[in-house]
Amino acid sequence: MSESIAYKQKPDSRLQGVVDHFYSVRIPPHSAISIQHLSPNLELMLVFNFGHAIRYSFGKNPIAEQTFHHVMLIGPLRQMLNYELKPGVDLLIAGFTLDGFFRFLSLEKISIESLTAGESILPLPELEALHTSLVPNRDQRTEVLTQHILRVLSPSAEAALPLLESADLFLQTSRSPVKVMADQHSLSERTVQLRFKKYVGYSPKELLRFLRFKQVLLSLIQQPDQSWFDLVVTFGYHDQSHFIKDFKHYTGLSPKEFRKLQEQGNFCVSFPEIRF
Repeated sequence: MSESIAYKQKPDSRLQGVVDHFYSVRIPPHSAISIQHLSPNLELMLVFNFGHAIRYSFGKNPIAEQTFHHVMLIGPLRQMLNYELKPGVDLLIAGFTLDGFFRFLSLEKISIESLTAGESILPLPELEALHTSLVPNRDQRTEVLTQHILRVLSPSAEAALPLLESADLFLQTSRSPVKVMADQHSLSERTVQLRFKKYVGYSPKELLRFLRFKQVLLSLIQQPDQSWFDLVVTFGYHDQSHFIKDFKHYTGLSPKEFRKLQEQGNFCVSFPEIRF
């Protein structure tokens, strides 16, 4: 993407705990077509597309005729996303954190079950008017989107507060975070698990598995030549087959295939703070 104009922007401080970042991508008219790859992540990303429809696929599958158009919600992304960038692409992406997206677009308006089914890309026709309002001046889009989010933002659901207050427990491995959450807030472990599923769309067990894999990817980016055996030991996998199974689960690739893809330089990994 050497010819592209891409930049990441921190949000207004009033969006703390709601939006982690804004990301803009613009591809000049005479650029070459490129295929990019986005690592799995459990955050929700709201994508506004102001250019051509973008073709995509998941895992090891080649780019197909699946496309996303004006407004899409991506996530939780449980497999690697492959997407085609053509000349003239113009995107604005808001990466939500914690329960931020559902404070912006409530659970009554969009069912989280629809995010856990299918392929983790969901059109949002209810935001077409917002998309239209963002079209005219692209240099002001982030500000317009920020003001809109602030106008409609609702408080966190009371039942979600124990999860939000204890999010950093998932960075600690000495005790079960679910048990600690339950003890701290006088809840049963089953209640914590059910609230997790309701408010974030995946289980605590899945989050822990995912966070470990994210750390594996970060380690590989920092030290591309380290051995698979060292990664197996460092990150507590049972054996190499367990390690390979996780790689294929999240990327659709074996570790060797991933390393080749990484060498091409078009694989993007997002490392936000701990989030739901």
